[in-house]
Amino acid sequence: MLDRTISSFETVVLQINKIAAIIAGVILLAMMTLTFLDVVGRFFWQPITGAHELTYMALALIVFLSLGFTQVKKGHISIDFLVERFPRRFQAWLSLITYGVMLVILALMTWKTFTYSVQISSTVTGDLGLPVSAFIITGGIGLAIFVLTIVLDFLKSVREVVGQDES
Repeated sequence: MLDRTISSFETVVLQINKIAAIIAGVILLAMMTLTFLDVVGRFFWQPITGAHELTYMALALIVFLSLGFTQVKKGHISIDFLVERFPRRFQAWLSLITYGVMLVILALMTWKTFTYSVQISSTVTGDLGLPVSAFIITGGIGLAIFVLTIVLDFLKSVREVVGQDES
């Protein structure tokens, strides 16, 4: 039962992360194009108004939308030279505890990100007057996707702990 639930949940989470990664890639492409055109514009004509603020807002979106996909690929930095020497059962328990703590912290971060976006709903950027809350909400969505990915890893850790025999 647990295996089927995890498998179904994994399919959904992987699909959501792929979509978020594609969106982040498109934003990265747009950011690179904007930067190129801004540099060329500075040399030949005039710089693009608001290029700087669009670049740093886009960079934030890229980071937040990529967190979950990076977790799926196990691309986050981890130092496991000590943990890999422990018995397999202890590693599984340590993973379970780590993902549990991460889940609580990231869920709180996601919640506070959304509440913060409501607090600054009237704030706009300096040059273009874009609503800052839209970028923060998108960052919150990226965090929520990351939380879903951590839930998946937590469930896999539960399966690993429960599935191991006592010997």
